[in-house]
Amino acid sequence: MKTRILAVLLALAVVLAAMLLTACQPAAEDKTRLDAIKEAGVLVVGTSPDYPPYEFIVAGEDGAMETVGIDMWIARDIAEAIGVELKIEAMDFAGLDSALQMGTIDMIMAAYNPTEDRAEIMDFSEVYYIDTVVALTLAENAEQYTDLSSFSGQKVGVQLGTTLETDYFPQLEGAEKVALKKITQLVPELKAGALAGILVEEPIANAYIANNPDLAIAPLTFDTGAEGYVAALPKDEPEFKAAVDEAIAALVEANTIAGYAEQAQEMQDQAILDE
Repeated sequence: MKTRILAVLLALAVVLAAMLLTACQPAAEDKTRLDAIKEAGVLVVGTSPDYPPYEFIVAGEDGAMETVGIDMWIARDIAEAIGVELKIEAMDFAGLDSALQMGTIDMIMAAYNPTEDRAEIMDFSEVYYIDTVVALTLAENAEQYTDLSSFSGQKVGVQLGTTLETDYFPQLEGAEKVALKKITQLVPELKAGALAGILVEEPIANAYIANNPDLAIAPLTFDTGAEGYVAALPKDEPEFKAAVDEAIAALVEANTIAGYAEQAQEMQDQAILDE
């Protein structure tokens, strides 16, 4: 009888010990996104590399194509601050939001503006760069577009899924929208006369003008509601957001991002602007 009681007590002790050990260990679901990134040793960043000087493709020293630009260098620095490697996932801009929601990427860096609609499904880093939206036109026609009604009855191109499409194009009274996946698809249409203009950020316009002297910026001004550029992050991951914000703050304080903008401008001749 004593032997049986002892066996039961030992069994109970084993069960209790196992339960205690399990209770002391963090549940798998308690692992944060930052924990997962550090464990994997990789920060996966989604971008659409057709938007110089923020993200674009050039041939490296070994001849291989690589994605560079302001956003990519910032992403590299964020990964370094976290202590992991950077992996860039290139895709169409319109597919970035769903990729972030599905968890196939950890972060979006793509000249990305924070909006109320986007804030419902994701969080944002602090703003790291602010720029101006302009209308890129044929140089011979630029001076005729002096206000937001000048494009009335004409076709204007925008990149699909961007705030250029949702926030800026509606300011052009009576214009007809042509939305395509890539800026590189719109520029040939502009040069062929199929579009009267394209809405882009000013550095992008300057990049195309540098390689296409028949293009120019129209002398009109948009009512800007843009909050600047941010990194888009998974919803409700405060540890990850804090790590990204800390890295960005260090870059802003050191004026590193301004240096990246200058460096990207110098690389424009290598950019693949017309595919």
